[in-house]
Amino acid sequence: MDAQVLAVGSYTAATGGRGPGLALVDRDPVTGRLGRVGATVDVPSPSFLAAGPDGTVHAAHEVDDGFVTSWRVAGGVWQRRGEAPSGGSSPCHLTVVPGFVLAANYGGGVGVVAVVDGAVSGLSQTLRGNGSGPDTERQGASHPHSTTVLPGGRVAVLDLGTDEVRVHDVTPDGLSADPVQVLPLTPGTGPRHGALVPGPDGDRFVVAGELDATLTTLVVRDGLLHDPVRHPALAVPVPERVYPSEVCRTPWGLVVANRRAEVLTLHEVVDGVARPVRDVAIGAVNPRHVVAVGRHVYVAAQDSDQLVHLALDDDLTVVDRSVVELGSPSCVLPLP
Repeated sequence: MDAQVLAVGSYTAATGGRGPGLALVDRDPVTGRLGRVGATVDVPSPSFLAAGPDGTVHAAHEVDDGFVTSWRVAGGVWQRRGEAPSGGSSPCHLTVVPGFVLAANYGGGVGVVAVVDGAVSGLSQTLRGNGSGPDTERQGASHPHSTTVLPGGRVAVLDLGTDEVRVHDVTPDGLSADPVQVLPLTPGTGPRHGALVPGPDGDRFVVAGELDATLTTLVVRDGLLHDPVRHPALAVPVPERVYPSEVCRTPWGLVVANRRAEVLTLHEVVDGVARPVRDVAIGAVNPRHVVAVGRHVYVAAQDSDQLVHLALDDDLTVVDRSVVELGSPSCVLPLP
């Protein structure tokens, strides 16, 4: 069987990184092991990638004048298809909804970018948040860090700066100008990324708090969020301050990448609440992003200049590990 491919975004010299921009990395579909680094494209700091329904890869370029690009990967080659402003500075996350790409700009605002024939074509609107949080260094203003499509089609905006989750309707023009719900989380949480977990008694939305190293489990009911329950992001506490980054679903439950502790923490969802089970050492520094393909986990270890693969067995023990050297990786996207 032929190797499958991962698309990897990285920080480049434009923002003090060491990466090539966009890169393709082979993975063995049976063993999950990483192979050669293929085609690269030197574009400024494409820190987050998202796939459209037709296989187009959209990239958020986390620079002061933020922008989004669209690419087709064909025959192992990157083909540029479009570019549009992100609606703010430092876009760090993308979500694809019908007709649009949503860009969470850490510098402020969620940009709604129109998609025509599969490629971004122009900025339709920008939604602004207001407020601040108790962490004076990180929460002086609104800092949208990600968006997620909830069951039923509404979109949740996670604002690290204001400790809020804002829920918007999806409209023909993008998103409703005013949120249908503003859910305040515990002050100082710093909501960063979230993952949906379906269950027999309803769906849950689990939010990683970057600033207080917690997970908050929320019940999704009638398109809105309810009943927050908090748990530590780590299974075993450590003395240093820890910064969770990505949270993603796996066959076992959830995996959270915890920076400074440099571990993946495996969480089970028990009685509708995410609880930590075990910390797994990554063997690399600053796990900014993690994605699971079956029982294989891929980690963008930004400060180690490595893409790391871990294979886990039924007992959640690492049974294989492979590494590819790649400067300042920030996001991993399996390609179809």
